[in-house]
Amino acid sequence: MNNITVIDLGNYNVKGIDTKGKQVSFKSNISRDYEAYPDGFSYVNLGGEFTFFEKGNFSKEYIKTKKDYIAQLLYAIAKLNEESESIETNLTLLLPISEMDHKQKYIEDLKGKEFKFAAKTTKKSNKVVKILDVFVVPEGYASYFTLDDKTKSSNVLILDIGGRTTNVVAMDNGKPQVLNTYKIGILDFYLKLKNLNSDKEYKIEDIEKAITKGDIKVSKKQLAAFTNDVINEVSININLNHYNYVIFTGGGSIVIQDIIKESLPSQCLVATNALSTNIQGALEASKEIWK
Repeated sequence: MNNITVIDLGNYNVKGIDTKGKQVSFKSNISRDYEAYPDGFSYVNLGGEFTFFEKGNFSKEYIKTKKDYIAQLLYAIAKLNEESESIETNLTLLLPISEMDHKQKYIEDLKGKEFKFAAKTTKKSNKVVKILDVFVVPEGYASYFTLDDKTKSSNVLILDIGGRTTNVVAMDNGKPQVLNTYKIGILDFYLKLKNLNSDKEYKIEDIEKAITKGDIKVSKKQLAAFTNDVINEVSININLNHYNYVIFTGGGSIVIQDIIKESLPSQCLVATNALSTNIQGALEASKEIWK
């Protein structure tokens, strides 16, 4: 089996995993501003253009395939292969369920292509990446492949709360019943906190750090309100009470996990390793495709 690389180019986090199970994760904000000393930052230099990572702004573009994503993709591959200068791999990417019609764009951009670039991860190196084949998996649905057999064979609902979207997958004994994407994610919650603290002039990219440092206090009432916003958005098509298991996953579910555990019905659970279930499940599906 050729090497498989799975990358989730999320609106808030970029995550990756390879065939050996190595995982990487980094924030999605980037900068292409001039830096007098580029080596002070993490970057990809592709065709003479520097892209710096975990600084600058998050993209405001909802449609993932419309983003300028190549540098992020190559940086994730570089982080997974820090000791290798030449990498050949099959590549699996994820898209929101509502954007799967656009998957051909990824395939046309990447399949059979070779990229030569310089990268600074934990160290500087020159890389050559050749992408042999491309497979695209729906977000949320990918997480289904991480569930145990008992849960898979039941009536299960998966809510994958990402940066700008929430993907909803309803499965009945392995058969899809509902596959939808809703435009609500954890960045909506952070935007509210930014506006509530407008006197401090935070950028949305600063909110999570400010919460961690204790500069912004988040109440359970605020977390519960955001949880209700998510549930109200998706309840147009589904009712949580109709499912034996309701699995919350994605980075957004980690933020509201206390509300899920304390206030929602007992069948509502937060996935183990919620930040990485999509890439882990996509890897399992990819192994079947490229067996």
